[in-house]
Amino acid sequence: MSHYCKVVIIDDEFIMRQGMKHMLEWEKEGFQIVGEASNGQEGLDVIERVQPNIVLADIVMPVLDGIEFSEILHRRFPEIQLIILSSYDKFEYVKSTLLNGAADYILKPTLNPEILLDTLRRTVEKIPGLELQAE
Repeated sequence: MSHYCKVVIIDDEFIMRQGMKHMLEWEKEGFQIVGEASNGQEGLDVIERVQPNIVLADIVMPVLDGIEFSEILHRRFPEIQLIILSSYDKFEYVKSTLLNGAADYILKPTLNPEILLDTLRRTVEKIPGLELQAE
């Protein structure tokens, strides 16, 4: 039985979540999308239920934005790695989320399959005891 790195996608834009889900052959690369949410609060509920290894989250979302979300996630689930996705390259956004424990920060306009996969693989290296078993 293969062991996948479990991933949750949190973004208020449905089309962005769909695009991410279709950007990679996730299971072939050793990853499995186990949940998605449209805002940070909903995301925390999903995370509690599915216990992912990595969360991909937008920074500007309704209800609970990415900065607040990163603080809460790091406090409640310090073992979960967070990759922030953003259309903004504002230094304060980047700094705030990295100080809150985010593993990486990807600008949405530059996002492509290679960047996403490379970022995911680098992030997996930060997770003790997890090795990707790609198909």
